[in-house]
Amino acid sequence: MTEFDQGWGTTIVLGIHPSPRLLPLHPMELFDGRRITGCVFGDFKGKSQLPAIVDKCLTGEIRLNLDGFITHELPFTEINKAFQLLEEGKSLRCLLHL
Repeated sequence: MTEFDQGWGTTIVLGIHPSPRLLPLHPMELFDGRRITGCVFGDFKGKSQLPAIVDKCLTGEIRLNLDGFITHELPFTEINKAFQLLEEGKSLRCLLHL
């Protein structure tokens, strides 16, 4: 891993790749203090932090504009198309109408 060229420090792998891949890493690269770690969702701790955020949203302390997150709206009968759009990376969130 070229991120380790200096021989020390930490490499943080961010996010989730759509199709998991192996990282090219030789075990000897870790013996001189180099570290590799992963981070998903900015290290957000949903179990302990989400209830407080929900409370703040309900009281109006936090106002969220989520319109940009819904990229498609489809009838529920087209649920398979919604999953296909997600799998192809063409949709962020699909709102299904009953």
